[in-house]
Amino acid sequence: MKKVNKESKVILDKLWELAEKNEGYLKLDNNPSYMSLSIEIIEKTVISLCHYGEQNGDLMRDPEMIFWKDTNNEYFSFYFRNDYVGVEEIIGEIVDDVLNVTDHKRQSHQTKFADIWLVNIKYQQLQDK
Repeated sequence: MKKVNKESKVILDKLWELAEKNEGYLKLDNNPSYMSLSIEIIEKTVISLCHYGEQNGDLMRDPEMIFWKDTNNEYFSFYFRNDYVGVEEIIGEIVDDVLNVTDHKRQSHQTKFADIWLVNIKYQQLQDK
């Protein structure tokens, strides 16, 4: 499995900490030039990040990614969804607090995307956090 890079880990740690301080959920909407970011701790080892847009009155994920945090506090992506382009990738499942990846190639691609996306989030939403 491919884990996120060191910079992405620092960003995810910060987002996790912000959500934890707010009962497991936080919406970062501090920069009107960019989509707000919803952060939700789903389980004790799982966090969801999502940009939401709206189309015809419906909320659209653009994108949503879900990450699993292992016992070494490393993050691994296993879910990606973008409603605008009709893509949903579930490439693993968590069983007994362990991520079982079913498609290592897709998981690696998701992680590469996450490493870019998380840097964008850092500059768009975390500058004053």
